[in-house]
Amino acid sequence: MHSYNWTLEKIREKLREREKNQGNKLKENDINEEVVKFKKILEVLKDSDESLCEHFFSPFKYKDYKDLTHKQWSSLGKTLESDFDIEWVPGGHIIVGPDQKDRNTTWWTDEVKPGKDFYWLQYKEYILLKEFNLNIVNTIEADVDRILNNIGNPKDDKFERYGMVVGHVQSGKTGNYASLICKAADAGYKFIVIFSGTNINNLRNQTQARINNTFVGKNDNGICGVSNGRKRHLGDIPLRLTTDFKDFDKRTAQTAMAGVNFETISVPIILVVKKNATILRNLSNWLTEQYRDVIVDHSMLIIDDESDYASVNTKKDEEDPATINGLIRNLLGLFNKSAYVAYTATPFANIYIDYESEEPVLGKDLFPRDFIFPINAPDNYIGASKIFGNKGNFLANIDDHQDTIPLKHKKDYELTGLPESLYDAIRVFLLNVAIRNLRGHNLDNHNSMLVHVTLYTMIHMRVHNLIEEYLNEIKSTVVSFAKLPNYSSQSKHFKELEETFKVRHLEVNINFEYSWHEVLDSLFECIETVKIRQVHSNKKVPQLDYKDSDPVNVIVVGGLSLSRGFTLEGLSVSYFIRGTKLYDTLMQMARWFGYRDGYEDLCRVYLTLDLQDHFKHIQKVITDLFESFEIMANEGKTPYDFGLYVIEHPDNVLQVTAKNKMRSTSQMFTKMNLNGHLKEMGWLHDNKNERNLTNILAIKEILSQIDNEYKSTKIGTQEQKSYLWRNVEKRYIKTFMNSFNVFGATEFNFNSKMPLAFMKEFVRTYDGYWDVCLFGGKGQGYEPIKGLKIQSEQRKIISKESFREIPQLSAVNSEAINLPEVDRKKFSKDRKGARAYENRNHLLMLHFLDDYKHNGEIIAAYGISFSGNGTEGRSTKIRMNKVMIDEINKLKNRELEELQDEE
Repeated sequence: MHSYNWTLEKIREKLREREKNQGNKLKENDINEEVVKFKKILEVLKDSDESLCEHFFSPFKYKDYKDLTHKQWSSLGKTLESDFDIEWVPGGHIIVGPDQKDRNTTWWTDEVKPGKDFYWLQYKEYILLKEFNLNIVNTIEADVDRILNNIGNPKDDKFERYGMVVGHVQSGKTGNYASLICKAADAGYKFIVIFSGTNINNLRNQTQARINNTFVGKNDNGICGVSNGRKRHLGDIPLRLTTDFKDFDKRTAQTAMAGVNFETISVPIILVVKKNATILRNLSNWLTEQYRDVIVDHSMLIIDDESDYASVNTKKDEEDPATINGLIRNLLGLFNKSAYVAYTATPFANIYIDYESEEPVLGKDLFPRDFIFPINAPDNYIGASKIFGNKGNFLANIDDHQDTIPLKHKKDYELTGLPESLYDAIRVFLLNVAIRNLRGHNLDNHNSMLVHVTLYTMIHMRVHNLIEEYLNEIKSTVVSFAKLPNYSSQSKHFKELEETFKVRHLEVNINFEYSWHEVLDSLFECIETVKIRQVHSNKKVPQLDYKDSDPVNVIVVGGLSLSRGFTLEGLSVSYFIRGTKLYDTLMQMARWFGYRDGYEDLCRVYLTLDLQDHFKHIQKVITDLFESFEIMANEGKTPYDFGLYVIEHPDNVLQVTAKNKMRSTSQMFTKMNLNGHLKEMGWLHDNKNERNLTNILAIKEILSQIDNEYKSTKIGTQEQKSYLWRNVEKRYIKTFMNSFNVFGATEFNFNSKMPLAFMKEFVRTYDGYWDVCLFGGKGQGYEPIKGLKIQSEQRKIISKESFREIPQLSAVNSEAINLPEVDRKKFSKDRKGARAYENRNHLLMLHFLDDYKHNGEIIAAYGISFSGNGTEGRSTKIRMNKVMIDEINKLKNRELEELQDEE
């Protein structure tokens, strides 16, 4: 092991032990204290007896230890601070089905969990706590406990559950479902099947290796993962019916089950299989032939990774569903106790499943009828919002590819060269390898670069060959001349490497810790270790294989095989040209999302400007989706109520998912025209509702922020004064709207009082300034923030079953409040005229309402008066799922019935 990584791991062990003993998050002083303490230990050991050194350093030899440089100690300290500063909030918003509300959904945590933690505890202690801080491990456990509570209890006589866990691309869904498998095994699940995403061997193999390490504790070569460091009894090792490199087949399964009694076996049986029709059919046939009368009373868990791929029924006729969909449903039907948990980061296809679909033989379709659980990503996760919201640190433009690799080409396209931007990306990667070597990362960590420019294997091979030629040129140049005094005059490659270093590293990080000469010396040390690999359907080429014992620096050229689920370890440079029209497919291709602790500043993503725009649009759609999940959960709605609409790409360049997955959906055009309109809340949370308290805090927060930065104007009489802040930046408005919980915001009605999705889109795209007003009334005195005293507003509020209705939120003269004083009275009763007033800013209107008929408690509310004359706006196309279509039809029928009654 490299000296840097050995030192890092030793200090990390001490810090984790300290964190566990303290029971709370470590502070920066704690980390610095341990680093200083360890430095002193190393100093003492230098002069100590050799046997003491070897005892302390075992299995690492003291004579192999090299003192770290000052910069490496600094890098090590930053890495540790990052490790122990990561925050990860458990997912709090689970949407449960109507049947689920009447079931016992605390059976695991309240009844079974105590003392049933064998597999989970080993995974937690021997892997999770060595890789993550306590906060992350506790978050994973909290999330997984909630998922397990919502699938069936193996002690029950019969059950079937259908759920979906929604994460983010490359955010750690595998770690979540590995934890779920461990806990499900502890709970008594006997048969566990993992669908590894796509019909591709390398992804299945990678998933199998992870499950071997996290759950099984054994691979084809013997003990591994959770079994390391302890003697796990052979009788405790789960039974694998698939091996490291071999998917399910009857012969292997029969050999594994030889002498095993399915009825009495005390360990779970586990399989990792591709979504392949032959394999799934063989599995069902084997179970039916060998164990049909036995398995029906045992519980089965299916984990469907990348569940939007292949699992969704794409056939029009429900009586003849798509092959994979039908085989999954058939497998579930073999067990009287079954749980199906879909995992995906792009759930559009799953939500578009017809929720009413059911077939006599195969039973229900895979709609997540029992629960939808969106899980958060920790704050060190690098996703679309961080990449595309960051000004230039991650992104590099590709604008020179058309002459060499045009977007549209055939499989026999004659590729004669590579774009200069790709050569630049290769140089960035080589420099990253050298910099990580200086930081002490290189000998124990993988480094990868992704090149994805085409769908066709033959062109991949040609790209690979051209990159290899260029790589060999640079290798030869650096090895031959880098140590010479006049190296720069020996080859143009030195000048190009130095220029790339200046543009891609120094200019984006003025405090970069290494000089060009330090990086070049490091590149000389490690450039020979850089390899190039292809990942595609041609199995004759050398395979990409990440081994912990043999870290690699590798440029990976591939296409479809890399676009779903497969993880490139230590990815720092991505070069991506190939596009697609599908939201979900494009997001899944983004292998550059994930975690880059210790080298985030080195990461670069090369994309065309069109692709950058596409990713920004899709990220907005996904952000809206997660907001919808939160609102639905807060309002107690079920998956059956999920009237989902997705705003389609304005230029029709993209579509949400494949057309055959949207057969139960419908399109609709609607006019998004907010200019010249007032949009304000018509429904209110109960004043005793926690969400109302959250909303009060949201108003207090924006008042605190803007009152600290902008000067307020008092308007009105002393008895009924309001406060106005002018020319406020939109970031405050955006943050406020994202933190305020509007009741009924998921309802489909674009002409409603509060079409929140469109309002947020308006705020996001509008670049001007805003005015903000906190209105006062004649109610009780209230001081939302120190020094800002108002009287609350009294309004007529009508109590409903689960909310309150307010016929009119703002007073008639309220929209004129941000006009010049001379015109304020003139437009006090002319709302439209006030909105159309020339150069008037849009107005955020904040209210604290005094519900004097119900103990005088305060209720928070807001509205927005959009300036303009109401003639602007554009048509927007949306894609609706079956739930929303049915809701619209019900609404139309009700309106028709009301008209008939009037007649």
